[in-house]
Amino acid sequence: MKIKEDIGSHYSKYFQIVNVNTKELKNIAYKLRYSVFHEEFGYRNLGNRLNNNMEIDEYDDYSLHSLLFHRPSNQAIGYIRLIPQTEKYRKPLPIKKYCGKNFNFNSTNLQVDGKNIGELSRMAIISSFRKRPFDSYDLDQENISQSKNIDGENKRFPINYLPMCLISAAIYFLFKENMEYGFAMIEPRFAILLRHFGVQFDQIGEPIECFGIRAPYVFYPENTYRNLIPEFHSLFDKISEDLNGQNVIENTAHLNAR
Repeated sequence: MKIKEDIGSHYSKYFQIVNVNTKELKNIAYKLRYSVFHEEFGYRNLGNRLNNNMEIDEYDDYSLHSLLFHRPSNQAIGYIRLIPQTEKYRKPLPIKKYCGKNFNFNSTNLQVDGKNIGELSRMAIISSFRKRPFDSYDLDQENISQSKNIDGENKRFPINYLPMCLISAAIYFLFKENMEYGFAMIEPRFAILLRHFGVQFDQIGEPIECFGIRAPYVFYPENTYRNLIPEFHSLFDKISEDLNGQNVIENTAHLNAR
């Protein structure tokens, strides 16, 4: 007998997002970043090269970090951070440092120098969970409707929702820290995928070379929560429960990011 699950239930069974708030979890996060960005993609200029097999930079000390774990294997498989720019942390966001001159706020009436804003950064998923051979980012209504359920015997959805787990974690922290909006440099194709799911944002500049071709976007947390399609609304609520509860996956002493 086939058992159907929604995305939120499937996530809770097989995955968990945790707030990275211990030295042990931070080391796992930095090793995962090193594995993806340095070893897999060859982005050797990211972070401090002096850290052995860990990718760390000047923003990590005060950023809000999230790790995505695969429950059956107790393996860290994904990561994202939110860099704050607030009254407490006044350092300019990296997006302004590297491409602020290319911003165009004409359609948004926003300013990067506003109070309580953040930047979604360093989103990473290990290769074995990132892109399956049959995944497609060219979603039509049929693909989206198929994501409403899963064959329990297969254990995988027709689409890979793990990137939305990480985006949801960052948006959760935008809410938690009372940030009006968040910036990100992302691939335009990925932006199309997020818009299909109901994520609300504006492009505020042309695509440029930034560890691949990426464009600057501004994300709106409140509008996103209101406009998420039902399946991903359920996912967001499950991820918020994980982060609110300060849950930590079992046996973290035996985890690694490789």
